[in-house]
Amino acid sequence: MHLLFYLSLLLLPITSAMTLPRTPIRPDTIISSSNLAISYVESCSHDTTEDEPVTLFIHGLDSSSHTWRRVQQNILSPSIAIDCRGCGHSDLGNPDDFTPDALVADVKCVVDAHPLLQKKRFVLVGHSMGGRIAMCYAAKYPQDISALVIEDMDIRRRKVDSNIIPNFDETKALSFERLHPNLDSLKEAFGSIGYPADMIEKWVRGGRVYEHGGEYWSDVHPAFRALCYRTIFDSNSGSTCWNAIAQHYANSNTVKVHLLVAGIGTVCEQESIDEMIQCMPSTQIKTYPNGYHSLHGSVVEEFLCDLKEIIADAKSSHL
Repeated sequence: MHLLFYLSLLLLPITSAMTLPRTPIRPDTIISSSNLAISYVESCSHDTTEDEPVTLFIHGLDSSSHTWRRVQQNILSPSIAIDCRGCGHSDLGNPDDFTPDALVADVKCVVDAHPLLQKKRFVLVGHSMGGRIAMCYAAKYPQDISALVIEDMDIRRRKVDSNIIPNFDETKALSFERLHPNLDSLKEAFGSIGYPADMIEKWVRGGRVYEHGGEYWSDVHPAFRALCYRTIFDSNSGSTCWNAIAQHYANSNTVKVHLLVAGIGTVCEQESIDEMIQCMPSTQIKTYPNGYHSLHGSVVEEFLCDLKEIIADAKSSHL
């Protein structure tokens, strides 16, 4: 399973979703309840109406809001993509304060502070680890959600030592600096943690690592990977949150939950998917035979078509 997933990351085509030009302008930020700067990217090309659906995107490990750029540009309806703490341009804060509740609180601060999200329900989309965070959010704030979309993530527990990065050095990951004087220095820092050279090169080509004010910046923070494994994956939060979501939406005829599964190198185990269905039979599941772990980056058009339909359905069900 680990080898297939790793190969899927390397074989994933570099689409325009990954190669949009970077801008030196810092994304918009809010100050969270933990006094951290949490950054996000807003896409809204027109004046919105009160009943127009808004979509909130949460990225996965070794990523940032940048992964959603093409999706945001093509769904037409307004959207916000958040940088989880430590990723993109968001502050990491004290690693001791890194918990599922803290990540959910960061998202909630953006929701409560942003005019597009305030006092209205929205479509919540989470990819991979972002899917786990989205589950945690929906479990705690079910009233905020008009539709929940989990992209290639199940609810099973994953031990810290199941990390797909070989010989991952957690100590170096936690002390990682995202800004470096040159690209070679940044590559060396990643390599010392255990990241393979081909993965780093793909990040450079794809825009996760880029020139920033004469130096080089990484949207990827290895500490986010390390801390997510320690506090989210290696816990029962997946099944706990899924059970809570099932209870919240048991009698709902409007809020739909979608599980989108990759056909190539998926991280979802069938036993865990079966558990999710048993817990919440109304879950709408779709497998993409030609899709890699990042469905929004590999089967872009099909993913966009399905997401637009989910958004439209969320709007019509709340009119």
